[in-house]
Amino acid sequence: MKPVAIELNDRSLALARNGAVLTAAPSAVFDGGGAEPAGTNAWQALRRQPTTTSTRHLSQVVSQPVTSARAAALLTAELAQHLRSHPVEQGERVWIAVPLLADANGLGAVLGIAQSLGLAVDGFVDAAAVTVASLRTGRNALVLEMGLHHAAACAVESSGQARRRRVVKSEQGGLIELYQAWLAFISTAMVKRTRFDPFTNASTEQQLFDALPALTRQAAETGSSTAAVSNGDAHFEVALSRDQFAEAAQPIYRELIRILHALRPAGAEVTLVLPELVRAFPGFHEMLEQFVGCEIVAVPDGFAAAATSLLELPEAEGGDHVRLLRRLPVREQGALAENVARETLGGVAGSSAPTHVLFEGRAIALPASPYVVGRSPGAANALTLPDGLAGVSRRHCTFVRDGQEVVLVDHSTHGTFVNGERVSERVRIHAGDKVRLGEPGVELSLIAIGELA
Repeated sequence: MKPVAIELNDRSLALARNGAVLTAAPSAVFDGGGAEPAGTNAWQALRRQPTTTSTRHLSQVVSQPVTSARAAALLTAELAQHLRSHPVEQGERVWIAVPLLADANGLGAVLGIAQSLGLAVDGFVDAAAVTVASLRTGRNALVLEMGLHHAAACAVESSGQARRRRVVKSEQGGLIELYQAWLAFISTAMVKRTRFDPFTNASTEQQLFDALPALTRQAAETGSSTAAVSNGDAHFEVALSRDQFAEAAQPIYRELIRILHALRPAGAEVTLVLPELVRAFPGFHEMLEQFVGCEIVAVPDGFAAAATSLLELPEAEGGDHVRLLRRLPVREQGALAENVARETLGGVAGSSAPTHVLFEGRAIALPASPYVVGRSPGAANALTLPDGLAGVSRRHCTFVRDGQEVVLVDHSTHGTFVNGERVSERVRIHAGDKVRLGEPGVELSLIAIGELA
C-alpha cells in the first residue's frame, strides 16, 4: 500500500494521498493564549493578534537539539487539526518528507509527536531528494527551500539516484521577512499618497498582509497593482509598481541568490528547483537570468508530499529503526511532472568575453596567449600579486583564449570563485564577472573594452 505523506515545510505544511495534495497551509497557529484553540491556523490573524500566534514551532521542533514543550505541543495540536479534516485510514502507513533544516534530534521529536497522534510512521524521506527523483531532470539539481523564517538550498545529485549532498542554510530570506519588507514599503507609499498609515491599525495592517499574494502576483504579471484598505467608512489606496516591489525585496532576493551560488559549481548547467511562489515574486526572475544555461523547475506547494505518497516504500517491520531516506531512484512521476513549470535560461543580453582584468584600479589587457595569475606565476604573460594575500597560491589560475571566448583554469589550493561559485577545474567567463582568488583572498573584475582581437 502506498503511504499517506506529511511534508514538514513550515511555509506550507502539507498532507497528500495517492499523488493528490489534501491540504497545504502555512504553519502559523494560535497558541491557546486567546479565544481560539491551540493549533488552529492563524495565518489570517498574524498582524491582528501577534501575541497569541506562533510561526516558529515547527522549525524549532525539527532543528533544535532539545525540543521545547511549547513547540512540541503546538505542532501536535496543528497536526491533529489537519488529521481531523483528513484522517489516516485504518491500515495506512505514514511517511514524512522532511525539510533541509531537520536534524536527527528533531526527527526523533517528530516521531514521538506522530506516535502520540496514533500514526504508524514507517520512515522519513528527504524532501529535496524525493522532489528531484520525481522530476527526472537529467541534470544535477539545486533545490531552494523558503521557510517562514529561513532559507536553505541543497545540491542533489541525480544520475540514476537522486542523492542529497551539501546544504547551505540561512536565517535570512524567509517569507515573513519578505512580507515585512513589502508591508513597510506599502505603508510608506500610502502615507505619502493618502496621509493614512495602515500600521497604526491592526485591522488595516492585516488587510494588507492578506492582500500581498494577489498584489505581488498582479505586479509581476502586469507591471503594477493597487493596494487598498478600509478603516471604518474611509477607504485608502495607492498604486504600486513591479519595480517598487522588487526594490523592497532586494536584501531577501540577494540572500536567495547567494545560497544558490554557494552550491553551484562555477558555470555548471544545473536544474534550479524553486517553489512556484518564489519564481513568481516581482523582479526575481530577472535575477535568475545570471544562471545562464540552467533549467528552472517551479513546483507547487505540497509537491514533496504528493511525490512521497506515490512511492512504493517498504513497511517497517517490528523492531526496525525508523529510516531516513536521502537517496531515491530517479523515476519521473508523470502526472506530477506535467504540472510543473519549466524553462531554460538563455544567455544574458549583451554579455561578451572579457578583454581586460581590473586590479587595484588598473585595466590589464588579456593577451592572446595564456595569462597566469598568482603570487609567483613564473610565466612571461602574468599578473604577479603581492605576497601575504591569504589563500592565494603562487600559481593560482590562468586565463586562456578559446576562440572568441575566454576560459579560466584553476590551479590553486584554496580555490577560485566566479561570482561566488567555486571553479571546478575550468569555467567559461564573461565581462562583468567577479573572480575571487582564495579565502578571503583578492577580487578581480572582468570587463570588455571593444571586442576580442
